[in-house]
Amino acid sequence: MKKLFSLSILLLVALLSAASIIDPRWGTPAYVTPGGAFNITLDTAVAIKSVALATPGLEKPIEMDFAASGNVITAKVPPGTPLGVYDLVINGGELYEPKAVWVGNVTGPLRIIQFTDVHVGVELDMSSVYRLIHAALIASGGPYDVVFFTGDLADVGGQVWHYTLFTKYAATIPKPVFAVPGNHDHAGDDPLTNYQKFVGRPVWYRVVGPYLIIGLDSGFDGYLRDGQVKFYEEVLRRYPDKVKIVLIHHPPFYLRNSYVVETYRGPQDVDRLNRDPTGRRSYYLVYTSYLQNRPAFEKFLDLTIRYKVALVMAGHVHGGNSTIVINGTYFVTTRTLGGSIDTSHGFRTYVVYPDGRVEVDNEVWTFKNFTVLTWGAKAAQIYAESSLLPPTITIDLPGEFAGLKVFNGTAEIVKAERHPLGKYTRYTLKIAGNRLWFALGDYQPSPTVEVVRILPRSPTLGDVVTVTIRATDPNVGVPFITVNGQRILASYLEEQPVYIYKFKYTAPTTLQAAAPGGKPLTLQIGQPTTTTPPTATPPPTTTTTPQTTTVTTTPPATPTATATTQTATTPTAAPSATAPPAATQPTPAPTAAATVTPAPSYQPSAFPVEVVVLLVIAAVGAAVIATAARKKPASEETKTR
Repeated sequence: MKKLFSLSILLLVALLSAASIIDPRWGTPAYVTPGGAFNITLDTAVAIKSVALATPGLEKPIEMDFAASGNVITAKVPPGTPLGVYDLVINGGELYEPKAVWVGNVTGPLRIIQFTDVHVGVELDMSSVYRLIHAALIASGGPYDVVFFTGDLADVGGQVWHYTLFTKYAATIPKPVFAVPGNHDHAGDDPLTNYQKFVGRPVWYRVVGPYLIIGLDSGFDGYLRDGQVKFYEEVLRRYPDKVKIVLIHHPPFYLRNSYVVETYRGPQDVDRLNRDPTGRRSYYLVYTSYLQNRPAFEKFLDLTIRYKVALVMAGHVHGGNSTIVINGTYFVTTRTLGGSIDTSHGFRTYVVYPDGRVEVDNEVWTFKNFTVLTWGAKAAQIYAESSLLPPTITIDLPGEFAGLKVFNGTAEIVKAERHPLGKYTRYTLKIAGNRLWFALGDYQPSPTVEVVRILPRSPTLGDVVTVTIRATDPNVGVPFITVNGQRILASYLEEQPVYIYKFKYTAPTTLQAAAPGGKPLTLQIGQPTTTTPPTATPPPTTTTTPQTTTVTTTPPATPTATATTQTATTPTAAPSATAPPAATQPTPAPTAAATVTPAPSYQPSAFPVEVVVLLVIAAVGAAVIATAARKKPASEETKTR
């Protein structure tokens, strides 16, 4: 009985200690000045023994004085705390939230970079992940104080792995990040359970020096609910003298690729602003999804104009941008960073001043620019093709990697700062080159390349053959693979990437697939035809081998690249747009490969498996019938006669 009671007590303690931090989070960090205080909200009350701040470069976390009341903790930042973004550490790490506290002293202009519609999980000309990583490096190295994400972080909010990838790479930014959800974050998860687990609260506000930043959620259908408008009013009333900035996903006003200055005198102007004065269009400035709750929209506009909101930032539209100035308020819409559009992915930057002035910079189009970031137990790699990366970047990476090898472009480690709890290391690097490839750490590649599937397995002339390959490297990760010298980036059809190569089948084809530093994998798609020589008696006959696929691993055709050292000052030869540096290109195999030995790990059948199964079933059936016939009784035979 005593043992059962003790077990019950332990279980109760475990349940009580299974708390999590609701606010602040890395997607909605608290802002506090040195010597100031901020609140922490947990989902349940627990015993609090310590509250601290941690960031790379500290020898140990900064302990804070605190007071707890129920599930709310009030913590005081010590005077003299260095400015920056800090991880929140409670009870020595039992509760932990990275980059949840911004210790700042903002008094002047606020420099903003906005990304919207990342759509992690979508596959276009390349995975949206590579555009996100590229954006993270631009944000980290640019002259920006804050980073804003205005919705559609995930392509499908109900897919947990979309958020896993988003947070994995967005969290490498060493600056304060603020986010709001979009309609795709609601997709398959309208309560935003996954969003709140991985990012933070969907509706929030922060006072940052002279600025009031408000995050709103326009929902799955693109309009504001009454409760949010009430929240909006309460916050504006509480801080009437602050310079106000609003983040929201659906744009309240939008006209593709336009700059329009208008006035709003009251609800009667909603119809006027929704009617094109030229008569050429059936729409004008109002984004009509908001009219699904017109009273809330009218109230939102009234509050925005009355309290002189300086800037309302939005996304959602993907292919265009617009700046609509109404009674001095800037309603700015920015195109997608990673979502579906043909040629114009991008981002936008701003400067907002303490007197309420707003500078809206031109959009930056990123389209073909991208960055691959990968890491393993021994090293991390960055491979980038970009004309937009800043000359100095800062990035947070898990683990501690010593050393630098440069394969293309130039790179130099300026500083490496270790996290006091060993969570990650912050690297500052100087870089140059539109095609850049380097490794941080002990570069000892050990890749494994395997074929997942080849469709169709037995192609005929004119078929489009799709080869799906998986490549992994526990030491350094895989930045790309090559197939017959052509660089292939990964596709993220799920959390673990695969590499997809397609070609039109016109003749038996040999492919060589390789990851940097590894042995090529040889694939024979189809078999060459052979002609049997004629004999004296029978007429000549031609025998065609079925179009099958064989796979084998051969030794590397070329030696592994010899990397330059950290002190490299001149660029090496840049790879072409369709191929990596020459040291990683496998030598093309000869077209005929009739003697290639199939690898044990993958051998597609030359004869369809389904036909073999049907033949076996037919044979077994025939045997059963024959046996039954031999055992028929005589009386039965007489009857059948």
